[in-house]
Amino acid sequence: MIAAEPAPKPVRTALRPLPQPVDLSILIVTWNSERWIERCLQSIAAACDGIAYEVLVYDNASSDATLARVRQTPSPVEVIESAANDGFATGTNRVLAQSQGRFVFLLNPDCELAPGALTLLVNFLDEHPHVAAAAPLLADESGGSQREFQLRRLPTLRTFATEILLLDKLFPRNKITAHYRYRDADLTHPIRIEQPAAAAFLIRREVFDEIGPFDERFAPAWFEDVDYCRRLAAAGKEIFAVPAARARHFGGASLEHVGLARFVDVWYRNMWLYAKKWFTAGEAEELRWMIIAGMMLRCVASVVGFANGNGRWPSFRAYAGVAKKAFNRWDESPPSSS
Repeated sequence: MIAAEPAPKPVRTALRPLPQPVDLSILIVTWNSERWIERCLQSIAAACDGIAYEVLVYDNASSDATLARVRQTPSPVEVIESAANDGFATGTNRVLAQSQGRFVFLLNPDCELAPGALTLLVNFLDEHPHVAAAAPLLADESGGSQREFQLRRLPTLRTFATEILLLDKLFPRNKITAHYRYRDADLTHPIRIEQPAAAAFLIRREVFDEIGPFDERFAPAWFEDVDYCRRLAAAGKEIFAVPAARARHFGGASLEHVGLARFVDVWYRNMWLYAKKWFTAGEAEELRWMIIAGMMLRCVASVVGFANGNGRWPSFRAYAGVAKKAFNRWDESPPSSS
């Protein structure tokens, strides 16, 4: 999501009375999500069979029909409207502060929950009080597994290097990537994992109270969920994937509105921010030079025709721009708004 300057206090409006008390607060941060939001909201009731829940939507100043779609849904929804796009972390923190469930479920607007999915997750955490958080298993629009997108170990300098330097493309079966992406994991039963994507993620309220909110420096999006899972691990908290709980994740809800240049700028800047926070100073500096080298490799690939559908010269300019910003350490400041 594309961030802007700090906005005036968001406007909170309840569309319908909400049940009290609730077991589960479902938090959805939207930004120009009109293609997805109805399908997402319509899937919630069947996913929460037997569970008292509330749905809260934080809208990041959508310019499309997102809010109109939300208001048309027949189920109870509470809306918080921001005057500007605050990004994912800030939006989540603000809507979390207004929620009341003993469990909090982070849900992307481009997800569709399977019947009973949230009931299974809530029951799992109730039955396993030592587990801090749980995630359903994600599939793509055609039903194919998204396990490599969704389930990963916490990144290290080596795992970053395999992706930045395109080693995972040249040697797709390499052991580092296989380990990082849980390729050998048995997903026929609940399994402990380090880092599920925040597209669909259930967390105990008391865990949020203990660990604190998302780090809003990861603006406007990407790596805030990786950072949060790292904070959970540092506090000794366990996260499980529960394969019996399912959801479809269509992907690209935000990327549809973000060009390649903007995406790679934010992605690699936030990767470096993560490294500065969690790696040694020497490792973070090594990562910065890896990013510069990786962008040069991509510039060459773009010129010779491997532009991944974004156009040869637009791709070249995007990667060259990241290399320049990485060389200048992104001026030690968040990426600019656009």
